[in-house]
Amino acid sequence: MKKLTKSKIEFFFFKLFINIFKVFPYKFTRSFLASLFVFGASIFNIRKSLANKQLKMVFPDKPKKEIKKILNKMYYHMGLTTAESYFGNKEKLFERCEIKGWKNLKDAVEEGKGVILVTGHFGNWELAGKFIASHFDMAVVGKRQRNRYFDDYTNALRLKDKVIVINKKNALRPILKMLGDGYIVSLLMDQNAGRNGVLTDFLGHEASTFVGAAKIAIKTGCPIAPAYAIRKDDGSHVFICEEIISPEGFKNNLEDIAKLTEIISKRIEKYIYQYPHLWFWVHKRWKGHKKARKI
Repeated sequence: MKKLTKSKIEFFFFKLFINIFKVFPYKFTRSFLASLFVFGASIFNIRKSLANKQLKMVFPDKPKKEIKKILNKMYYHMGLTTAESYFGNKEKLFERCEIKGWKNLKDAVEEGKGVILVTGHFGNWELAGKFIASHFDMAVVGKRQRNRYFDDYTNALRLKDKVIVINKKNALRPILKMLGDGYIVSLLMDQNAGRNGVLTDFLGHEASTFVGAAKIAIKTGCPIAPAYAIRKDDGSHVFICEEIISPEGFKNNLEDIAKLTEIISKRIEKYIYQYPHLWFWVHKRWKGHKKARKI
């Protein structure tokens, strides 16, 4: 089957799924999708073996029962995030959000140099992005998804909520342009960077980490704002804007870029240790560490 035809068929069933569940009350859809993700992961092993392996690697002292509990909570959270993203009422979701450290982000914006917001695939990062975009000019850098129809549909929803999407491929020029215009530009820093990254310690193991945030901040002098979305057990959210990281004093060389990248990475790591079920363990995070540039 041709790739284009396959993509069209996949998107047809995706839209069918969306239209069917729009008929049901949101509370039912939310509960159903959360349970469906857990059930589907157990039946089809959707990268569950990989997630289990990586969890054991990071938490070698945790018993199997606890690892399994974290995994199930991760898939449950993914289902909730899907429901919130495609069926939730944004304004009602915002009403159940607590904001911590908002002044940190506001002060960074007021510097007038643009802001690089660094985060990871953690909690409902999409909802957090929409919240920030309701207050400031906001753009996110993302990799184009395999199914272009699904990618276009999702990006249209983001744009509707004033979140501009920058294609990760050839992203440097538009990032610099938007920073110059005073935008907040969000980068997800928790994926394997392969040969495009530097070697860092991440959750106790060598990993290749993207250097874009550090390089751009050093080049432009713009502040780096670490921000994270935490889902509480009652279903509400806490959006945390941490203390700003200044690139001042860092030079534009590999050693300093690596140091700043490690500082950013450690901020993300802290929340993963604290809330492991909210991170996306299905990424092959440590796969490319042998290809990373070393200091």
